[in-house]
Amino acid sequence: MKILSLLTQQTAKPKPSVDTPVGTPSQQPSAPAKSPPPAEGPQAVSPRAPDSLADTPAAQPPRTPLQELAQNYRVRALSPREMTDLSFELHVAGILNFDEYSLLAFQPELHPDFDKTTGALTGQRANPNGRRDFVALWEERLAFERSHNQNDPETIDRVERILNVLRAIDTPTNIIV
Repeated sequence: MKILSLLTQQTAKPKPSVDTPVGTPSQQPSAPAKSPPPAEGPQAVSPRAPDSLADTPAAQPPRTPLQELAQNYRVRALSPREMTDLSFELHVAGILNFDEYSLLAFQPELHPDFDKTTGALTGQRANPNGRRDFVALWEERLAFERSHNQNDPETIDRVERILNVLRAIDTPTNIIV
């Protein structure tokens, strides 16, 4: 309450006029200080307007959907769970078609019976949270498809496309012209 009364007293006190010298009491009520007349001609430009292009900040090029996704994932150290999330985001963004999404999203270790089926045949236990290098895995898969499925060019093309997308996420390039 005291602070409020002090503030109102300070704002209610008349301020000395600009024309009155300091230290001389004014006998007349002072007139409000006049503002300078508005500038005319070329000086009327707003002081905020940049004088040249050097004063403006450099515009950032728009980011592609792939660049937006790439900043959130490290494809050389992803778990199968994270890969299913990434593949879904790539499909929603229009980067992968449905068939490519289906190949990339399928992670057998997420199946509850992995240890009884595939794991029993390979001798591996499911580790759906373990990190993997998915670029290396898809490079191996592409080599397998090329050597064993030469008569299925569609599958080879899908695997190549998936691998190219994973490589692009792994090493994004930013070209500014």
